[in-house]
Amino acid sequence: MPATVSAVRTAVTEVLTESSSAEIAVTAVVLASALFVFGSIYQASTLRSSVIRATGLIVALVTLSVAVMHNGWLSRFDGPVTEWMIAHRSHGLNQIAVAVTDLGSPVATAILGIGAGAVLSWQARSVIPGIVVVGTVGSAAVASTVMKAVVARERPPTASQVLLETDHSFPSGHVTGTGALIGIVVLLVAMQHTPSVKRLLMLVAVVVTLVVALTRLYLGVHWLTDVVAGATLATFAVTIGGAAFRYLDNRSRPKHDALTPSTSADPRIAAAEYRTL
Repeated sequence: MPATVSAVRTAVTEVLTESSSAEIAVTAVVLASALFVFGSIYQASTLRSSVIRATGLIVALVTLSVAVMHNGWLSRFDGPVTEWMIAHRSHGLNQIAVAVTDLGSPVATAILGIGAGAVLSWQARSVIPGIVVVGTVGSAAVASTVMKAVVARERPPTASQVLLETDHSFPSGHVTGTGALIGIVVLLVAMQHTPSVKRLLMLVAVVVTLVVALTRLYLGVHWLTDVVAGATLATFAVTIGGAAFRYLDNRSRPKHDALTPSTSADPRIAAAEYRTL
């Protein structure tokens, strides 16, 4: 028995070490991307597509976490990106970046999340949208806090920071919270619109999250892999939140005027539209 435990421990150690190499890292990223893309175009089942996307996102998060903890290949770009940001600072950009990052702070995100959830629930005459919005943002924040404690990554040097941050940096809480909030709100609102409007709203969510991520890099309080992990975690939270909304909405449909993507009386058309979400 001790020999078996030792063998398993050795195998795990080797896997963690190898995952820091370029070959393993690239393979994991490709696998994660393939799963996410396939899950996004898979239309046979909404639940299965969500599971496939979520699996790809988990693979990406684990890969990033291991790379950061073992100074792997994926983290080699962190230093150069931070140095480039520092070299292109200006007083005006500093003020803009601080304003944007304040809007994406955990406190602001919590307030906006509660407000957005209340508005969506009022419009839908149902508590479900509010529960899903608050639950998505809250679970993303909890997951981010847990990952920070587990990975325990140090921030960039204080000398390079415009705003002083001293807690752990991986993943970025600002990016996680902002991405989760804007993502789940856009997802619920998009269900009421045409595919073209839906794509436009999703683009807005991506741009907003990207802007917050860039400000965190510009201010020197996060590494590149921190914000990438934050965006990935936010996408995972939105994926789970969207699946939870569809499940709850379907269960409550006979009793409520639920927030739905279609007003068609033909259940086959409505089902087809749900599979495309």
